[in-house]
Amino acid sequence: MVKKIFSSIGVLALICFSFYYTDSAVDIIKRNDPIMQEIVNVASDYQEEPSNAVLLNNNIIPGISGIKVDINKSYEKMKKYGSFNSSLLVFDEVTPSISTSIIYNKFISSGNQNKQSVSLIIKLNNTLYLDDILDVLQEKQIKITFLVNQDILFNDYDIIEKIYLSGHMIEVSSLNYAPKELNKINKTLKNIINTKAKYCYTEKENSDIIKNCEQNKMHSIIPNIITNDFPYSDIKNKVTSGSIISLKNDITTIRELTPIINYLNQKGYKILLLEDLLDE
Repeated sequence: MVKKIFSSIGVLALICFSFYYTDSAVDIIKRNDPIMQEIVNVASDYQEEPSNAVLLNNNIIPGISGIKVDINKSYEKMKKYGSFNSSLLVFDEVTPSISTSIIYNKFISSGNQNKQSVSLIIKLNNTLYLDDILDVLQEKQIKITFLVNQDILFNDYDIIEKIYLSGHMIEVSSLNYAPKELNKINKTLKNIINTKAKYCYTEKENSDIIKNCEQNKMHSIIPNIITNDFPYSDIKNKVTSGSIISLKNDITTIRELTPIINYLNQKGYKILLLEDLLDE
């Protein structure tokens, strides 16, 4: 009986050694493969270090993710192709060590300035000019974020669907985003468009908002450009890369929306959805 046990242990040890030896042999062959060597040689040329989010008192500015070559996946892909080809390199995203993805107790007032992009938010307290706005956005092929009043959200599902199906982002305004309100907002959004709110909107620092939204893992936004009676002039005088621009739903915005979009494009700014502007 004892001999059988030792015999079994010996066989298992031999099998384990065999697997180890096989893996080691395969690893040696892979390392010596010219394709693998070329990948390793060029990997550092394609590496981009992440940029950390910047903390400024109660505010945070998103960072930018870096990239690195996934050497093994790149090798597997090129091995099927039969030779080294830089277009077949596979990349992994490298998240900043200080990232908005895990920080919710700070206000975001702009995107990263290195993106050369901006985001437009239109505060939709009523639907009076909505069709005109959507027509302009469709003509200019621009996607923006609509900050929808709770009354519209809870009472006019068709409007929410219309905005969403046009490719725009929907966030919801609230006095202080109290837990019960947030639950109702997210439940309603889930029922209509199968999503939830990502951001809380305020135009000045508010401790209740930051607390309530942090508990729900939502970021709090303070636009760095809040337009008034002359939105085109406000934007022209203040816009920088990364700007979050808030616009009213009124006749002035309707008149100036096309010139605003044209101006931003001429200055080289790409207009992004809020979530894309703030994505690291």
